[in-house]
Amino acid sequence: MMLRLYFMRLKCIFRKRDNVFWSALFPIFLSFVFSLAFSNFDEAEQYTMIDIAFVEANEPSYILDAAKEAKFSEDTNMFKIKEVSEKEAKELLLEGEITGYIIDGEKPSLYIGGSGIEETILKSFVDNYIQTAKKISVVASVNPEKVQQLINDSMKSIEYINDTNVNGKAPDYTLIYYYALLSLACLYGCNFGITEISDIQGDKSANGARINVAPVHKLKLLICNIGAAITVQVLCVFVAIAFMANVLSIDFGTRALLVVLTCVLGSICGVTFGAMLRSVIKKNEKTVNAICNAVVLFLSFLSGLMNPEIKYMVAEHIPFFSKINPSNLITDSLYYLYYFDSLEKYWFNLICMVLVTLVFVAITYFATRRRQYASI
Repeated sequence: MMLRLYFMRLKCIFRKRDNVFWSALFPIFLSFVFSLAFSNFDEAEQYTMIDIAFVEANEPSYILDAAKEAKFSEDTNMFKIKEVSEKEAKELLLEGEITGYIIDGEKPSLYIGGSGIEETILKSFVDNYIQTAKKISVVASVNPEKVQQLINDSMKSIEYINDTNVNGKAPDYTLIYYYALLSLACLYGCNFGITEISDIQGDKSANGARINVAPVHKLKLLICNIGAAITVQVLCVFVAIAFMANVLSIDFGTRALLVVLTCVLGSICGVTFGAMLRSVIKKNEKTVNAICNAVVLFLSFLSGLMNPEIKYMVAEHIPFFSKINPSNLITDSLYYLYYFDSLEKYWFNLICMVLVTLVFVAITYFATRRRQYASI
């Protein structure tokens, strides 16, 4: 009997296409928009050569040689250099054709025309050169044999820390947006939960009125309906994940089963959240849907969907709320799976998600049990 009720409810849910749109098609569309917005993200972070001018006062010019050797990367030099007179350098700076110019001498002088990132890089280069020159001068007066070694060491750029995740890959800072979007897709299961409660409450819909006079145990019917809603919601989320992973090439890491577990629990949390709101808010279904979607969007906003900085501000100033916000729990769980070797924080997040879900279930149960009507 319960199996038959379950399959019949599945057919009803698939016919309600607006809920399927919000749980599957909307996240797919939004993830595609994200991919377009982030397509040139890495390229935008690459530095271009900085136009500067040199006014030589010494021969040979060591700072000029250092500037020619300076690089952003193996393929990109740091500076594009023009060797001119001081008068020409001033004119180029006034016309905005160069970022700054350097006058060589016993102590090189730097002249810049602003305070942007390029000017900051140029000033840092000159300051570093002057400091290194002083160190070489001191070493030369004390231990001349060590001068060449000091020069060689100063030309090296050593990285002591590498940013990698458990897969050995460099961090992708756009992933937080996709993880927050996936948590939004999971929580949009609230729409299914609202529909299921509406359809068994005699005072909330015509279907509910008919069901309440039918010889079917209400709890049994509720379990079948919620089970069917969770099934459809999980399928919708899996469609969204498949699109992100296979079409947009979003990396969810190597722990696929745990990603699936996270999305299943997140979907259950979303459905029960909607059921809880519908059972306690005495308004029509459209009003409850609007309230629920607004709350879900707000929770997603706090978990970094629009701006990751908001997520970290909430975690710093209201840490307790981060542990009861379902959207943040889903986002962080996916984040931990991708970046962290240890699963300790991941399991803690899942436990918090289960506890939050149980609270939603308990409120729904006590709000709907033994409901009787004088007339329907």
